Amino acid sequence: MAETAYLIAGCGISGKAAARLAAYLKKIYYLADENDTPELRDFAASLNPAPAGIFFGWKEGMALPCGVETVLSPGIRQGTPFRMALEQCSGKCYGELEFALQHLPCPYVGITGTNGKTTVTELTTALFKAAGKNAEAAGNIGAALSDAVIHARETGLELAVIEISSFQLESMQSFPRPQAAALLNIASDHIDRHATLDEYAAIKCRLLPSVRGRAVMNKNVLGYGERNLPSGTEYVVFTSGKTGGDFTYDGQRYIRYKRKALFDYSRMPLNGVHNCENIQAALALLVEVCGVEVLQNPAIAQVLYEFKPSAHRQEVFLNRDGVIYIDDSKATNPHAVNAALEALPADKGVYLLLGGLDKGMDFTELIPHLGHVRKIYVIGSCADRICSVLNGVTVLERYKRFEDAVFAACDDAEESGGVVILSPACASMDMFRNYQERGERFKTLVYKYVADQLKK
Repeated sequence: MAETAYLIAGCGISGKAAARLAAYLKKIYYLADENDTPELRDFAASLNPAPAGIFFGWKEGMALPCGVETVLSPGIRQGTPFRMALEQCSGKCYGELEFALQHLPCPYVGITGTNGKTTVTELTTALFKAAGKNAEAAGNIGAALSDAVIHARETGLELAVIEISSFQLESMQSFPRPQAAALLNIASDHIDRHATLDEYAAIKCRLLPSVRGRAVMNKNVLGYGERNLPSGTEYVVFTSGKTGGDFTYDGQRYIRYKRKALFDYSRMPLNGVHNCENIQAALALLVEVCGVEVLQNPAIAQVLYEFKPSAHRQEVFLNRDGVIYIDDSKATNPHAVNAALEALPADKGVYLLLGGLDKGMDFTELIPHLGHVRKIYVIGSCADRICSVLNGVTVLERYKRFEDAVFAACDDAEESGGVVILSPACASMDMFRNYQERGERFKTLVYKYVADQLKK
């Protein structure tokens, strides 16, 4: 039987990782991208063994190798000329995640949902390490799984904890069975790509039917699960402040398992209803892999009481003269903004920076949560749509320049106290390379504003 050859399409973060893995495994592989830059050429030249062919600067009509399996970048959308050409020449098309899973030498845990994926992935990984497992986080969290596969093969990794996006699930053809998997929540996001919320939810649910044990789900998304998962699927349910779940929060102090008080939520750095649910999801995944007795391990409680999420997630980075400054640049949809607003003190006025690149989301979801928002500073390419939805709900002001919006919010908060928060409900790519750059720019501007005030 002839050896399988791979066409790696799209040479961004995931595509480059797939190429590195293909080279590491000594596979026959080709590279294709619609761009052709010196950086891409240098990358191709760095690979050993070298690709069998390079198809950079692809345009309609350019021939591609036939009879290969195509490894797709998540950014290559269905219906585009490039995608259609790839599908015509390939025996099979699937994403980098599936390619990497085919070669992963250890079990894995999959985590998906609209919001909280990165926090749950990081926390779950920390909990597994505390339980004595050699575990690492990978996937949509920043380190592509293909790179993690190389690391796993060289270091004897016991467990991969993988954050999985809807873009990655969309192209999956088959699922190597996860040891455990969680669906955290479903809310309006990426509707520009997935057309409807129901279609988006169905894609999110694709991870769960192949799980080895029970599916971990928030009680709020059980309806989606029942519509999209095979009958007879077993669930581990987690909730926050509600009954009926395996993991619950009593609303007063304790996170409970089967009604038994286990962990003091008041001692945990992660605040808000959404983070309480994130913690429960991580604990449910831990129990599914390690068994319920792991909850008695003192190292588990220590992780929960010390864990802090990565930057740009409700990050309080400055508290000056009663004004709190929060970088929540990772909040790229209304559901995430609502979670941030709910976690803020109810007695403080909020000055909210909102806007960016539109993903076709439902901004009316924000309206019930704007009670203590004194003013919204609207930025970005979807400013018109945000203003049309929120006009009359609260005070709005549009800004063309990001820095002008930040300085205006700082001015208003300095006069009356309160919270200045960047929680934009939108993607960042209309003004920045990514949400990280947007968050860092926000913090730099706030520090500049404060420094200038001290000089006066």
